[in-house]
Amino acid sequence: MRKASYQKIAVLLLFVFMFSMIAGCGAEQEKTEAEPDTRVVKNLDGSEIVVPAEVNRVAALFGPSYEKVFLLGAEDKIVANGDFHINGWPWSNVIYERLDEVPGIPNAHESLNIEEILKLKPDVVFYWDNPAEVKRLQEANIAVVPAVSSAEGQKFEDCKNMLMVYAQVLGKDEEKIAQEYCQYFDEKVEQITAVTKDIPADQRPSVYFAVQKLLWSAGKESDIPEVIDLAGGKCVHANMPGGSKSEVNMEQLLKWNPEYIFVDHAGSSGNASAEEVVSEMSEDARYKQLAAVQNEQVKVCPTGVFFWDAGQQKILLLMWMAKTLHPDLFEDLDMQAELKYFYKKFYRYDLTDEEAERILLHLPPAGQADKPAA
Repeated sequence: MRKASYQKIAVLLLFVFMFSMIAGCGAEQEKTEAEPDTRVVKNLDGSEIVVPAEVNRVAALFGPSYEKVFLLGAEDKIVANGDFHINGWPWSNVIYERLDEVPGIPNAHESLNIEEILKLKPDVVFYWDNPAEVKRLQEANIAVVPAVSSAEGQKFEDCKNMLMVYAQVLGKDEEKIAQEYCQYFDEKVEQITAVTKDIPADQRPSVYFAVQKLLWSAGKESDIPEVIDLAGGKCVHANMPGGSKSEVNMEQLLKWNPEYIFVDHAGSSGNASAEEVVSEMSEDARYKQLAAVQNEQVKVCPTGVFFWDAGQQKILLLMWMAKTLHPDLFEDLDMQAELKYFYKKFYRYDLTDEEAERILLHLPPAGQADKPAA
């Protein structure tokens, strides 16, 4: 009788064991099916990018990409950057934590050494919208995220939307940070436009935005004309063909005769610094005919860790430009406080009052007075 009971128990245990094995295999199969090796992320233009399910190693080669990845709290994932990042912006060497130790890829924006990239084993490469180089990366089975505009063309909100694309590539934690940035972005746009939207056309000062060089500007395919409009200005080159580096002839600039001239993105790609660009105006009698020059309204945009017209600080550019164009309407807008909040919130760095003021004045960190801010 006892032997029969033992046999029944043994059979029962065998069934339990077999059932648990089958259930375990099923769960493992479900887990495998639920967690594929790759996933798809949509870029701003609607194109689909296949990236690894888990991204731990990235090459931040595109100009503003290091800033984006750093802002998203993922600097530890960067295994390579463009060599121009290393010494291009003195404030980035202060704010970023690993910039000096990350390998810099030479000539990253024009012709990549694919073999060198492969040695670094990146899961993803953040790159320019350069079809030839993007194709070479893809042919080497490297996932690449090109910097594209929305299907309707470049818009100011692409600034936040492209950050979200990066975040979706990097992971869930990064997505949460991107969402916080997007909320901040929207709040600040609303704060500024609540004031500027009702400014009549005849009270909007005319604005010319110089990109790298005095006679390079931002055409209608760029979002800079939109930023100027949101800030309460009247962009003189709003209908000019081209993107962010469109050539302007001297005669046209004199005809526009802007009341304000903003200079940004200077000092890169071997071009003159912003200060040198402004100095050029004082040496050429033709520029002295411009209202902006005569009234001392030529402004060098702040830089910080990157150019304000191209990276995530573009929302600060909107605020700073609005206050510059309409100081009476934005008397309560404290740009030093806004800058300090932004750097603490998104760069996890506490700027001192002096540091914030130096950034706003387009000055490098203290002790680096002999170097241009960018």
